[in-house]
Amino acid sequence: MSKYLTPLWVFAGGQLLLLILWIFIPAIGEAGSTLAAATAEHASTFWGWSWASNSLKILVVVVGELFVLYATFKAILATKS
Repeated sequence: MSKYLTPLWVFAGGQLLLLILWIFIPAIGEAGSTLAAATAEHASTFWGWSWASNSLKILVVVVGELFVLYATFKAILATKS
C-alpha cells in the first residue's frame, strides 16, 4: 500500500519545498532587478532578455513546479512496475 502512496508524498514534499522557496521570492526578485540593471547595455543584443531578467521570480516558480511534476510523474511510473 505504501508503494502507491509514494507519488502523493513526492508531490506533497515538492510543494512543501516550493512553499519554503516562497520565503526567498523577494530576494530572488531583487537579484533579478540587479541583473537587469547590470546588463541593461546588452539587453538589445538578446531577444527577450529584458523580460527574462525582470521575470526571474515567475521563472523560478514555474521551473520549480515543473520539477515537482516531473518527479511525481516518475514516482507514478515507478509504481506501475
